[in-house]
Amino acid sequence: MKKIIAAAAVLTLITAFLAGCSGTDVVLKYSPESFKNIVGKYPSLVTDNTLDDHYYYLTVDKETTLKISHDYELTGADDIVLKTPLKPFTDAGLDVSKLGSGYKVSDDMLLLTADYGNGTGMKDTVADSLFESVRKDRSVLTYHQKLDHYGIKLTAGKFEWAKDYTKNDKDIVFVIRAKPLKDLGVKVENIRGWTFTTVQDTDGSNVDVLLKAYDLDAK
Repeated sequence: MKKIIAAAAVLTLITAFLAGCSGTDVVLKYSPESFKNIVGKYPSLVTDNTLDDHYYYLTVDKETTLKISHDYELTGADDIVLKTPLKPFTDAGLDVSKLGSGYKVSDDMLLLTADYGNGTGMKDTVADSLFESVRKDRSVLTYHQKLDHYGIKLTAGKFEWAKDYTKNDKDIVFVIRAKPLKDLGVKVENIRGWTFTTVQDTDGSNVDVLLKAYDLDAK
């Protein structure tokens, strides 16, 4: 009988331990505050355009912009959109008629779009709007250990920000996956304004990407 009780006690402890481990999501716990710290320190990064088109606009150079919907139900499949000038891509050989899912063209801009479902209603801040994507799918939230960055995956790219902007020279980073464009004949090494490089993905594999990184103290 004592052995049965002891075994039951051990099983209870193991169950509690495993439950505690699964409930400790360090990336999810600290990444929202990290993002809030950046936009709090640099409020000019964000423009509230939600009354006009339901989006917050986040940009450093007024050229490449992340549009973040404050109500995913109102923005269809375009809940988070990376918007950047099209010409550098067409100059490098992009035929826009060949673009597939996750890409759009609007006037002279290339758009990378991402759909995270209908959301849970209207959000009042850019941070809550951004993390509505994670509420839909936790796997879109990443941590890049080498760069010390958190990130939100898009269909064909990613948006990253420094875990601690006071210790990082790449505070905001826009990322576009290079292979889909390369497969369309784009000379990805020659896209003006973007840096072609190879990075390690969260699963340890190497991925070719285009980066546009900003040091906010240097802007």
